[in-house]
Amino acid sequence: MSSHWFFLLAAIAVEIVATAALKSVVSESWLVAFLPLLLIGLSFALLSVALRVIPLAVAYAVWEGLGIVGIALIGHLLFGEHLTPGRVAALAAILAGILLLERGVGESPDAAAPHQGRLA
Repeated sequence: MSSHWFFLLAAIAVEIVATAALKSVVSESWLVAFLPLLLIGLSFALLSVALRVIPLAVAYAVWEGLGIVGIALIGHLLFGEHLTPGRVAALAAILAGILLLERGVGESPDAAAPHQGRLA
């Protein structure tokens, strides 16, 4: 695993903390509300490092998808939000989509688009 994947995982972790912080600071002062904004900025900065090597479609899908799954779990564990069977199935579908997209990264450009750039 390259170090760029660690930057991507760090970006995801920071995004999850930032989103959970948004829920926590709703009733706090506006100064406290800047913490989630700073964390989101840090998450984007970490994501930008990962994008130097990881393809955009894969990095964004992993960042957003794992962020959604992570925040759903945090919402359930910390805020008592319900994970219904339908929601669990939707989260599983997100994870399956990420895996399918990531598996396509190793394909050669010729296999993915055999006629791209050629005149038939």
